[in-house]
Amino acid sequence: MSYWLYLSNALRIIYRHRLRSALTILGIMIGVTAVVTVIGVGAGSQHQVLQQVESLGADLLFIEPDAMQSGGVQMEGNSSTLTLEDVEAIRTFVPNVVATSPSVYAEGRLIYGARNWISRIQGTTQDYLLLRKWEIAKGRMFNNYEQSRAKKVAVLGESVEKALFKGESAVGKTIRIGQTPFKVVGVLNRKGQSPGGLDQDDRVLIPLSTAKLRIIGLSKTRPGSIHYAHIRIADQNKIGESIAHIQQLLRQQHRLPDHKPDDFIINDLTELQESMADATRSMTFWLASVAAVSLVVGGISIMNVMLVAVRERTEEIGLRRAIGATHKDIRNQFMIEATCLTTIGGLSGLVLGAVLVFVVAKVRDFPVMITPGAILLALGSACLVGMLSGLYPALVASRLDPIRALKRE
Repeated sequence: MSYWLYLSNALRIIYRHRLRSALTILGIMIGVTAVVTVIGVGAGSQHQVLQQVESLGADLLFIEPDAMQSGGVQMEGNSSTLTLEDVEAIRTFVPNVVATSPSVYAEGRLIYGARNWISRIQGTTQDYLLLRKWEIAKGRMFNNYEQSRAKKVAVLGESVEKALFKGESAVGKTIRIGQTPFKVVGVLNRKGQSPGGLDQDDRVLIPLSTAKLRIIGLSKTRPGSIHYAHIRIADQNKIGESIAHIQQLLRQQHRLPDHKPDDFIINDLTELQESMADATRSMTFWLASVAAVSLVVGGISIMNVMLVAVRERTEEIGLRRAIGATHKDIRNQFMIEATCLTTIGGLSGLVLGAVLVFVVAKVRDFPVMITPGAILLALGSACLVGMLSGLYPALVASRLDPIRALKRE
């Protein structure tokens, strides 16, 4: 008996028992829908996390002062432990460093007309955008002349422009930071949330010299001090080597004896990237495993329906065996019927899952991804469940004694 004949018989029987078949297919469809949706949302989450980390720069180092130790008691971090001279030494003497950007920061109130907004004020250099892989959306970045002369110019993040200007362009307008007027020369491209959930667009960039002189006042109290520095490494594979060089150099700069700990912290994003990717993968795996339980429930439903079908068609099975059908013919017929049910349910679930993923992407403005691997996993799982669920009823049907089957009413 050809497999095409098995298939046509299976589809005919499924159509004959439409309601029962539809309820059976529904269980598989729900399971596949759940798996596709969870994997799609999980893959989108992982992609978003990796993009956020990548936007910070996988080849970027972040150096900040550490808490100071005095008389065995830990004190709050002091920005004087990191200076402009330290950053210049790193740029000059550490191999593999392509750019550096020292920064200071403070929270401040921004005022434009009758509107005001509290945001992060960051004093930095022109290289900051290069290090952070950030671009200007409108206007320009402040230049070397404005940096050297401590000019009162500012570049706004997108969130700040929206809050203060309500749809107007901020370029060329004057805002106040506290009581000091600043001319807006540019607006940054949207960056989105950081891996920690902070709005990276809620900030104002001003020249480092201006921030130290007019906003934070570090020029008078600690002239060379900064709050942190970004360092970009040319070869990402040599980050560990570069960290060791920077650590040794800063200890020399700060004249730290061997028995004293570092008074600075060097962070890189490699470990963060790997840990967050592992976390999202684990979350997706466990959620998909929970969703797959509904596939098992659907498989049990198929097994139950197929056992009922064996009982209903006992006389038919006996008649077919009497006219020459083999054990294999009967077994294959019931196996293909079960596989057809799960395949129809799997394809329906795949379509419904894709629609749900699309709806989530539109309504929540959330990145989702349906990968070929997710499709194969969902359909493969559905077919496997169908084959396993149909195996026992098929074996029961194939082992019926034809004489007793014909006698059973």
